[in-house]
Amino acid sequence: MTHRAEDIMVAVLAKVTGLVVTGTNVSRGRSQPVETVPALTLEQGEDLIPDGINNLAVVDRALSIRVIAYVKSNAQFDTALNLIREEVYAALMSDRTQGLPNIVLDTYPMGDDDPELSGDAEKNIGRQVINFEIHYRHSLTNAGA
Repeated sequence: MTHRAEDIMVAVLAKVTGLVVTGTNVSRGRSQPVETVPALTLEQGEDLIPDGINNLAVVDRALSIRVIAYVKSNAQFDTALNLIREEVYAALMSDRTQGLPNIVLDTYPMGDDDPELSGDAEKNIGRQVINFEIHYRHSLTNAGA
């Protein structure tokens, strides 16, 4: 049995793989620079237990997920990032349980970071973080159940 956060990360990865703009250029927890763009990476953030919403049988949590969009930099790199943001938003909000109705309670968009440029003049990459918070529930005695 795996932690429910892992189930959610796998489901989100599947939802953002195969989008029109980024296709299968999707990875998880990437620590190396992205070579092929446009692309997405998926990172797990904090996994909080909000105050006042737990009972004796279950624990409710709020898992932060960052979807990071990458495009080749040009004069309109923000336009390319906006296309990706639109697709990611539609993919994750079309089923707010992420295909896990017995685990996920809801998905909330949490805003997007400023677009930024990185790299040298030859390989400028535009990048933007798209933030979501996924509320889910697990057993009080087992984070995988």
